[in-house]
Amino acid sequence: MNKTLLVLLCFCCQMVFAQTNDYKITYKQFLSYGDKLQRDAVLYVKENQPTVMHTLMASTVVLKEKERPKLPEPTNGSTVIIRSGAEKGKPFDYSVFPDNYMKVDQQSNKNVAIDYIGTKRGFIVKDDQLKYTWKITSETKKIKDYTCYKATTTFRGNNFEAWFTPDIPINAGPWKWYGLPGLIVEVHDVEKKEIYLLEKVEKLTEEIPFPSEKLKTTTLKDFVIEKDDFFGNPLGGTLGRDTTVTSNYKRGGLEKVYEWEEETKKQ
Repeated sequence: MNKTLLVLLCFCCQMVFAQTNDYKITYKQFLSYGDKLQRDAVLYVKENQPTVMHTLMASTVVLKEKERPKLPEPTNGSTVIIRSGAEKGKPFDYSVFPDNYMKVDQQSNKNVAIDYIGTKRGFIVKDDQLKYTWKITSETKKIKDYTCYKATTTFRGNNFEAWFTPDIPINAGPWKWYGLPGLIVEVHDVEKKEIYLLEKVEKLTEEIPFPSEKLKTTTLKDFVIEKDDFFGNPLGGTLGRDTTVTSNYKRGGLEKVYEWEEETKKQ
């Protein structure tokens, strides 16, 4: 679309919002990795500071129950199939998982996340390779009374569609997304495995949470490799040499191919 028009829109909106640039923005996050799940994700925006997104695991609601086979008892010399989720008829308590936090510095294109492997092992994960090339289209629609514009991008092997509004002139959005002339109010990957929808925008009146004390710092690469290994063989060889462990683990999430994996393919 006409970039000059976008600049003018942003300027006008900035005049209106000049005194209210600190926000608490709540999104509904929808996930479709097996069960259909919904949970709250809160984005904290404070002027001239990195944004922080807090994902509230205890808010998770199962939108569509699926039948799940019962986990078989391990026996020596047998094959054990590892499956995720709760047994049929017993809703899984997602509050056993710690909340995740994501701090995005739009100026330096870096992200620092608080993430976990399992429910106990927490890490500060540093990602310094955020880079987006957005294509802004002329397509528009109304979302919660905001005039929104469509934009698309590709990141780490995945394609994304976002809707942003210059009505709220914030260079921010959920997860790791940013770089558009307005708040991202709706965004999803092309397969719609994860969808974020704006729920509400409030004035920020509280401290921004980021409980990183006593957590080990690691790189994104080391974290991903360790997480893949953990979930690929969650029993860690404790069943004995005669037992074959077959896991149905497949890396989920929005990032399909990382930079170091792309480099390996080129070699």
